[in-house]
Amino acid sequence: MDEDVSALSASPDSTNAMTEQPINVYIWDMDETLILLKSLLNGSYARAFDGLKEHYECLEIGKRWENIILELCDEHFFFDEIMNYNEPYLNALSEYDDGRDLTSYDFEANSFTSPYDDTSKKKQAYMHCAIGQKYTKGLEKILDQHMLKVSNDLYSFIDKYTDGWLSSAHKPT
Repeated sequence: MDEDVSALSASPDSTNAMTEQPINVYIWDMDETLILLKSLLNGSYARAFDGLKEHYECLEIGKRWENIILELCDEHFFFDEIMNYNEPYLNALSEYDDGRDLTSYDFEANSFTSPYDDTSKKKQAYMHCAIGQKYTKGLEKILDQHMLKVSNDLYSFIDKYTDGWLSSAHKPT
């Protein structure tokens, strides 16, 4: 969705207190994306079209999407290690992050286990920091060419099956 919003900015050098500068604000609701995923996984998306969409194809698409998400989370975002330690956001443990350069940090040897003490929180803070760094780089920088192609092909397939639902997020109204 696209909406023009007036951004008011104060200019310290100006006698005019405020000036209006229109900016575009794009809003896409992640909840809707998760609802779409769930409706593909359980087949309710196909059922809503009363026979016009293949039920088996719907389930297959949902499962492929889920598998890619889980593989991405397992391989790049330490899902198995941190799934039982729910923090509300990546910076939740920033007080335990000492700013160490994580370029050569061996996460495999991290031995992140219970109890959830200060040592474990520090290790998790390192993982969260690494996740944030990877996230800002984008998928193009962390996935190999094969996985990028698989992801892009699945995106196109889902978008076609859902009559442009995903691509509608990229189109200004």
